[in-house]
Amino acid sequence: MTAKTTLDIVRAAAIKPPAKDYLALAQGPQHYAQLLLENRHWMAAIAYLSHAITPRENIWWGWFCARKAAQPKSDPAELAALAAVEAWIAQPTDEKRLAAWKLAEKTPDGAARAALEAVYWTGETENEATGEKVPAVPEVANKFVQGAVLTAVYALNANEPETVAMEFLRQGMEVASRINLWANYR
Repeated sequence: MTAKTTLDIVRAAAIKPPAKDYLALAQGPQHYAQLLLENRHWMAAIAYLSHAITPRENIWWGWFCARKAAQPKSDPAELAALAAVEAWIAQPTDEKRLAAWKLAEKTPDGAARAALEAVYWTGETENEATGEKVPAVPEVANKFVQGAVLTAVYALNANEPETVAMEFLRQGMEVASRINLWANYR
């Protein structure tokens, strides 16, 4: 993994002021994430974390949040989507990645579909017009994880989303700590 700076992550996540203003105070990528949490910039924190965490772990975080949002209703399409994402997380093969895309086309919009789409965008795609292979663009999968987490937040509590968001962010920060993520950044 190429070392990224806090600014690299902020740019990729398209974080704007006032959350971006904490860059001047941040003593590194992890500290910036903590500043966002402490100052309750939860939407920016979700964007930031979804662009900082490595792809497989990032998709696990999106899947975790989407699963929480699906549990109260147990929609069969959502459960099938979540099972496909979980299968890819367990064994991230290209075959499972492509199967996730086919299933995403049949899955209603929501957190589970966004997680499926994140899986698809982790690998190379094909230009439909020319047939040329297009390398994976990491930020695309990151954006879908961000969408999965945000959609799950609002699906669980549209009236008080911050409560759910902070719970999901604590989980995301735990993932980052377990994989020693911050050591990969300068």
